[in-house]
Amino acid sequence: MKKTILCVAIALTMLFLLCSCGEEEVQEPDNTTPVEIAMVEKGSISAESNVSGQVASGNQESVFVALSVRCTNVYVEVGDYVSAGQTICTLDMTSTWANYETAVKSYEAAQKSYNDQAAVLSKQVAMAEKNVEDTQALFEIGAASQMEVDNAKLQLENARASMNSALSQLEVSIQNYKANIAQLESSLVNIDRNGNVVAPISGNILSLNAAKNTFVSPSAPVATIDSTSDREITTAVSEALVSKLSVGGKANVVIASAGKEFQASIASVDQSPNPQTRLYGVTIRIPSGSAGGLLSGMFADITFFTDTQSNVVVVPSEAIQTGLDGQYVYTVDSSNLAHKITVETGLVGNGVTEITAGLTGGEKLVTVGQFYLSEGAEVRIVSAEV
Repeated sequence: MKKTILCVAIALTMLFLLCSCGEEEVQEPDNTTPVEIAMVEKGSISAESNVSGQVASGNQESVFVALSVRCTNVYVEVGDYVSAGQTICTLDMTSTWANYETAVKSYEAAQKSYNDQAAVLSKQVAMAEKNVEDTQALFEIGAASQMEVDNAKLQLENARASMNSALSQLEVSIQNYKANIAQLESSLVNIDRNGNVVAPISGNILSLNAAKNTFVSPSAPVATIDSTSDREITTAVSEALVSKLSVGGKANVVIASAGKEFQASIASVDQSPNPQTRLYGVTIRIPSGSAGGLLSGMFADITFFTDTQSNVVVVPSEAIQTGLDGQYVYTVDSSNLAHKITVETGLVGNGVTEITAGLTGGEKLVTVGQFYLSEGAEVRIVSAEV
């Protein structure tokens, strides 16, 4: 009997424990949908147009040397940045400078000879002129004959002719020496007295035709320098877009290869299209401080902002859904119930869209979780931008 009572007690205890465990595990199901919301506000928006372009230089300069001389040293490589006046390479200019100095001395000597001859011949002419005057005076008082007067005039003409001939020959020599000097000076452009070829502008070395212990040639530039002080972006746009662009307008530029992104302004817009492509050229000015590391030819992604609207309802584009009946969004009321709102859209900008009908501002807009909602669904707000 006692054994039976004990078994019944144990069974009742186990039943009680099982019932208690069952009561603890039973929980009310959560039928709410977690969402993130943002307050609908008014703001500004611009339409975006994306095109491709490339980095270009407003100025490239080739450094020529009008000589065939040996290069003794090179200090730069292709791609290097150089400043105006920086040495690119050094040339053996010993014989060239010797020729130049000889030419200068020859010119100076010819000029001195001309001046000396001019002084002597001028005196001879002056004496002949004085002789004519004196002979004419004697003729007038009967102390000289007409023949003597004529001989004096003939001597003056001969003196003048002799002076002109001699000076003309000297002038030809002077001009020849001067031309020789000018030719030598032209070959020394961009080269200093020590034979250093210097950069005329600041920029990047695009090409280099100088190597140590080889000869540079007048037919090819020693170097070509791409200016970095006036970098620009060039692109071409359709006739539909060009009418919306104007000088001073803003553009966003991304140059992925250089890791660059910056805001820039439109510098020029072509008024006539390219005859082959029928596209209009647009030049964008790179702001100072953003040109470093950019090389001509680099690819650029350009975004133009047009048709700007202000004081309009703007929402994140991701909040808008499209169904059979058009576009719609979900809002949340004070009871945390979702409501499907049909909307009409306008401009589409950088991740945002203009709402022209359906929202007025101040609504709680569902921005995350909207794809799991239906009209009247209960939501649980897990993040809010209000």
